Amino acid sequence: MMKQTKILLIVFILMCVAVAFTINVNQDASIVIKKVAAALQTGNSQELSKYFTKTVELEIMGEENFYSVAQAEILLKDFFEKSSPTAFKINHQGVKDVSSFAIGTLTIKTGNLRVSFFMKTENNQTLIHQLRIEENDEGVNE
Repeated sequence: MMKQTKILLIVFILMCVAVAFTINVNQDASIVIKKVAAALQTGNSQELSKYFTKTVELEIMGEENFYSVAQAEILLKDFFEKSSPTAFKINHQGVKDVSSFAIGTLTIKTGNLRVSFFMKTENNQTLIHQLRIEENDEGVNE
């Protein structure tokens, strides 16, 4: 009976730790999503790049590749200077385990673009490993 109680106690403690970790990851991801949204809205490539993994998959209007943080920041700065973002709205977001994502609409001087970013949480840091800026195809019949 004593052995069974010890095992139950250990299982309970492990479950509590797992739940606490999951809650913490979800909170961190939500905070990063808000900060990334603010950087996108203002076209702040420097702030946005703070949330990139060492190598980020970046697609801007059909041009896609893997870049270092510095390279990605330069490409985004150039894009933002040409496109002048005025607003960014999150349309969908989700968190599952250590992965999270957000999809939103970036308003620029010539219309709306679809932006999606995908993140991973490792070593207590939630960082973007993929960012896509593309034509917004809502309403287009296929």
